[in-house]
Amino acid sequence: MPEKQQPIVALNHTARPKKPKLRPQRNTLVLSLKKNDLELNFYSSLDSEIMNKLLEKILS
Repeated sequence: MPEKQQPIVALNHTARPKKPKLRPQRNTLVLSLKKNDLELNFYSSLDSEIMNKLLEKILS
């Protein structure tokens, strides 16, 4: 005796919007400076005003 066949019905899924993965920004090296015994490395996370003030004091 054949079994009753049921139609295949797709289920409704609530679509969740994909959240973009938050990656931390890369802290890249902007400037590496050596003067006498002092070595300075400036990275992109440093505020440009602070970097300029430091460079003025060191290089003058």
